Amino acid sequence: MRDSMHPNLVEFIDCFSVSGYLWVVMEFMDGGCLTDILEEFDAIKMTAPQIALICRESLQGLAYLHSYHRIHRDIKSDNLLLTTGGEIKLADFGYAAQLTEGKSKRNTIVGTPYWMAPELIRGQEYTAKVDVWSLGIMVMEMA
Repeated sequence: MRDSMHPNLVEFIDCFSVSGYLWVVMEFMDGGCLTDILEEFDAIKMTAPQIALICRESLQGLAYLHSYHRIHRDIKSDNLLLTTGGEIKLADFGYAAQLTEGKSKRNTIVGTPYWMAPELIRGQEYTAKVDVWSLGIMVMEMA
């Protein structure tokens, strides 16, 4: 997270350890997470342009991560934060992984089951494409 600076990724500010706990200080996103918005306004459905905007902003953040051979591995509405000014950013890099030339694929099972790609659930090798699958599930949530 510290090494990933992009307009569609929540900014890392600092981290420190207190009594054996790791605390991460990050940019304040005053609009909360997408999940809260979807649940709070149950009677209001998102429009296609709103869904497209969230997809575009999420994909821009993912494209940046993937260009550095990083996988988020937990794309879901809980990890998409918003501001009241309209910014949309990916957060929670707790399951993120760095790929290398020697390890261009992963096979560990991490993430949130509902949003996980089939190959990830099966424990098969996978690439950054699992993030795109998860984004597709998030689109279904919004629709």
